[in-house]
Amino acid sequence: MNDTFSFEAPAEVFRRRLDPRWVRAGVLLALAVVAVGTFGRWVVASEQAADARRDAALEALREPAASPVASPAALGDEAAQAASLSALSVARDVFDQTGSFEGASTGALAEELPDLIFVDGPSTAPMIVSVEAGADAWAAAVMGQDATCFWVMVAASGSTRYGDGAGCTGEAAKAAELTAWTSGTGS
Repeated sequence: MNDTFSFEAPAEVFRRRLDPRWVRAGVLLALAVVAVGTFGRWVVASEQAADARRDAALEALREPAASPVASPAALGDEAAQAASLSALSVARDVFDQTGSFEGASTGALAEELPDLIFVDGPSTAPMIVSVEAGADAWAAAVMGQDATCFWVMVAASGSTRYGDGAGCTGEAAKAAELTAWTSGTGS
């Protein structure tokens, strides 16, 4: 053995440690890539859906209408009588609920039957209903073909009268005396 003094450093194995800052940066970068990719897919899917809706709308505009909409004047007597009967039904419902026809005014009828137009003045078309609402009677007039005005009147007693005449107002319809219209859908 050698008595000389020697100092030797033990052999160290060099190990690299991961820096926590680099780990955090890598995780954040991965999350950012995933977020950008997800957002990009959402944008592309939204654009494709919007394009499909636009194409469908354009195609619908290119197709001819299935049937032309008839003008109110061409609807005829049946439409005028149907409008009268629809308004009469609502007026009866109002009377059943309140005990008076006063609530069956133009405003209340318009809420219940939005496809018809209710006025206090004269009717000029099958879809325009002239109304006269009182406590114990309700009357309506609707213009049909050839300037024929269809009247309907209901009293608090429940009796319903029909008629036709030249005056096309709810006030004139109070003169209705028939149990049915002479032609059409009256009942």
